[in-house]
Amino acid sequence: MKKTDLKLIACLPLAAVLVSCGRTAIDPNDYVEVTFDGMDTVAYAHAEVDYEKMVTDNLKAFGIKSKKDDHAIERAAGKLEKYLSGELDKSSNLSNGDEIVFEWDDDDVEKLEKKYKIKLKVSDKTITVKDLDEPKKFDPFDYLDVSFTGVGPDGQIQLDYSDLPVEYVSFYADPSYGLSNGDKVKVTFGYSEDSAKDECFSQGYMPENYEKEYTVEGLQQYVTKISEIEKKSYDKMDKYAQDRFMEDVEDNWENKELKDIELLGVNLYVPKEESYSMKNALCYVYKVTTTLKGEEKKDEEPTTEAATTTAEAATEAPTTTAEEKKDEGTTTAKADEKKEEATEATTEKKDDKKEEAKKGEKVYYYFAYYQNVLSPGDPDKDYDAQSYNEPSYSNFFGVSGDAFAIDGVLYVGYENLDDLYKAVEDKFYYECKVETNIKKK
Repeated sequence: MKKTDLKLIACLPLAAVLVSCGRTAIDPNDYVEVTFDGMDTVAYAHAEVDYEKMVTDNLKAFGIKSKKDDHAIERAAGKLEKYLSGELDKSSNLSNGDEIVFEWDDDDVEKLEKKYKIKLKVSDKTITVKDLDEPKKFDPFDYLDVSFTGVGPDGQIQLDYSDLPVEYVSFYADPSYGLSNGDKVKVTFGYSEDSAKDECFSQGYMPENYEKEYTVEGLQQYVTKISEIEKKSYDKMDKYAQDRFMEDVEDNWENKELKDIELLGVNLYVPKEESYSMKNALCYVYKVTTTLKGEEKKDEEPTTEAATTTAEAATEAPTTTAEEKKDEGTTTAKADEKKEEATEATTEKKDDKKEEAKKGEKVYYYFAYYQNVLSPGDPDKDYDAQSYNEPSYSNFFGVSGDAFAIDGVLYVGYENLDDLYKAVEDKFYYECKVETNIKKK
């Protein structure tokens, strides 16, 4: 018995080893596959456990006779997945050289080992990130063309990036409208930095810059001061108005002739309150001198006649004095009286001749105004404004509007500056501030 007992006791350790050896040892880490997507520094890791392969590699341990028994294999794989799972401790923004860990949840491993003849050697698996592609670095703003259009303060920004090497990423400007020269605009690459980076990396690029500030420049502005108007623009608009005036002289003047037209200066009208349609108006004011056709103008004749009369008077004076010279004192007094009369006569004749020379001459005032004048000017345009306006009038059943008539002769304009200024101001729907460079006489 003792021998028998000793044999039985001796056999127990061997039996325990046989039981242990009867189980198939499985290392789950052998069935974990980790893959990477994306470029270096922003790569993603994906982990997958191949439970079916864990079963098919150990069919006997799972009590399955054939690899063709798909149903049994699927059922065993399902049990493994249910009671043995895991996940990566980090799966995004990965770079070459990073170490990530697949961590197992082995709380229910005993249930699997009781059901199947397996021994699961569960331990976390460390994976080193490697072989990630290096993205091509680029500055997206090197491919951006920024321009500004419109008129301040209503300018807009235009963004052209047709040559950008990546797709599905756009630029955004803030603000993008309501711009004036000198304003600052922030332009960003992508809706957000993360989204732009991810999209670029998926295409093999890495942006080096995501934001840049631009200063608005080159916009035309509505002028608010006369000093803001460029001289060449000022002169160009003066010439345009005078050219139109001369066309009217050539085509329509029948009873009068132009003697002179002089630019007195300009009035700048700016609405006191902001207006959508009217930003400003620049009115050119001219002094026009005319003469009636057919009037004789002999400017030199009065001088000739006056000189002759004076000479005659001077000649007669000594002759008379010689004939009547009886008494020295009396003669001298009469001579002086004669000279004085001759001088007065000469002066009167000169004045009469001046009046005659001016007979038929008429001075009046003409205007033309530009609305919404811009600066800087555009050399390709006839005038640097949105519209050009001339005096308007009616000549039916009497003259009305920006004109008047004298003795049947029509004059487009006003007889005095005060009436002209009032008429021009009445053309605007808005109360305006007025700046002028016209000198008061």
